[in-house]
Amino acid sequence: MTSELIEKNSNLEQFAYIISHNLRSPVANIIGISNALQDVEMHKDEQAEMTKGLLTSVKKLDEVILDLNKILEIKQGAGEKKEKILFSEMLEDIKSSIASLIKQERADIKSNFAEIDEMVTQKSYMHSIFYNLISNSIKYRQPGIPPIIDIKSRRIDGKTELFFKDNGIGIDLLKKGNQIFGLYKRFHTHTEGKGMGLFMTKTQVETLGGKISIKSEVDKGTEFRIQFDK
Repeated sequence: MTSELIEKNSNLEQFAYIISHNLRSPVANIIGISNALQDVEMHKDEQAEMTKGLLTSVKKLDEVILDLNKILEIKQGAGEKKEKILFSEMLEDIKSSIASLIKQERADIKSNFAEIDEMVTQKSYMHSIFYNLISNSIKYRQPGIPPIIDIKSRRIDGKTELFFKDNGIGIDLLKKGNQIFGLYKRFHTHTEGKGMGLFMTKTQVETLGGKISIKSEVDKGTEFRIQFDK
């Protein structure tokens, strides 16, 4: 119960942060620019620049609202119909969908689902979890080194566990460990992204009744462990 309360409090803090920072900033800009545009003596060039800034702030506000909607949709989607899935089939579907990327980056995706290959769950969420973790491993590969991704499952003490391990650039958990699954948290700037991926993955795992944890070292790769109590 204590663990659940801590988790819920953490989620509330995340939403409070979004409202106080990511929403307030574009709203403040919109109000400021709108007031400035009421100046009838403003030069046309300056007015055009202000209008451009206003449009940028409106787009940023819309992005944040869309992100919030995605999160709420996941949290409210726990009632989606569950079905039996095969991890091996799901992985093959994802590999087919990103075949050009795998070829381009010379990625080697290995898997071992011999111990347990099936699970009754929400297919769309599980597909998203697999896809995000695999694409992240390719995105954050080490320069000049083909990415190797090792995915496996196991059954222990009545629980299903999934492991996603890569040889990528890794993350310094001593410095950033408490931010890994935070919203809008980015740890590498050489690739595009908003810092939503791992937050969404964690949200989906927890919506399915699971837990996700990470082990990582800089330049030595990353391993995610997902555990479901069934």
